[in-house]
Amino acid sequence: MPRLLHTLMHPNSVYAVCFSPDGRRLASGSLDNTIKLWDADSGGELLRLRGHGDGVCGVAFAPDGKSLYSASLDRSLKIWDVASGGLAATLAGHQDYLECMALSPDGRLLASAGYDLTIRVWDLAGRSVQRTLLGHTDAIYGLAFSPDSQQLASAGYDNTLRVWDISTGKQVRDLRGHSGAVQCVAYTPDGKWLVSGGSDQSIRFWDPAIGQEQSRLAGDDRYVKCLAWTSGRQPPAAVGAAGGADGRVRLIESPTHVLRETFAAHDNTVYSLAFSPDGRRLASGSFDRTIKLWQLSEA
Repeated sequence: MPRLLHTLMHPNSVYAVCFSPDGRRLASGSLDNTIKLWDADSGGELLRLRGHGDGVCGVAFAPDGKSLYSASLDRSLKIWDVASGGLAATLAGHQDYLECMALSPDGRLLASAGYDLTIRVWDLAGRSVQRTLLGHTDAIYGLAFSPDSQQLASAGYDNTLRVWDISTGKQVRDLRGHSGAVQCVAYTPDGKWLVSGGSDQSIRFWDPAIGQEQSRLAGDDRYVKCLAWTSGRQPPAAVGAAGGADGRVRLIESPTHVLRETFAAHDNTVYSLAFSPDGRRLASGSFDRTIKLWQLSEA
């Protein structure tokens, strides 16, 4: 059973969490329109970033830890200086609410999507749209780059999971099998598996090379909202996590895709999960307005 280290608070629901590359800081985004930076060891609040005009639905640190990226329901993305908390840039262009954001592992690209049915891939060096990806027929709820930053997976309310080639902007996979909205998507660190969760209460494992579902796990009794996987650097065991509407977190062994354990984490939907870089801690953010920081067991 994971051990609870800290409970951190926002005055409204928490939609996004992420660790800094060195694991010393935690960022959280909330429907209170702010981003908070926390000391991951003490749980103390370090900075509060204000500038978005609506709830924050995505946060990600740059690989060097000096910049923080955020996405908001206000239809914009922002780039922040971590040291000062100052706003460095705003990226705008979406025509409706944003729902999700993903940073490429190489730190060059940022992808964003939501209710305008477009996926925009931003070149961070030029702070401009590199590509606009079209194909989903309903809102897009989740995005994930492949570990080599060459492909992007998207999860949609149209019950589909799609994979895109970043260099060409073309769709290379249209994965169907979920009987409800696909709420979240993640790649395993080795890139061998694409994992999806949805409102049909399932967690599915796909082979992205051939575009076929290989196995599945049952989620909660309503829907699976978020997924995260360890970076694979130094974890005690390769493990993934899934959170959903029942407030529970499920830990999943990799590569066996076996459920390791389930624990009650929150009093409401778990909207976001993030592993520390060493894979030994897990942060969870919830509609109950809390972020919880967990120490994972060594076994």
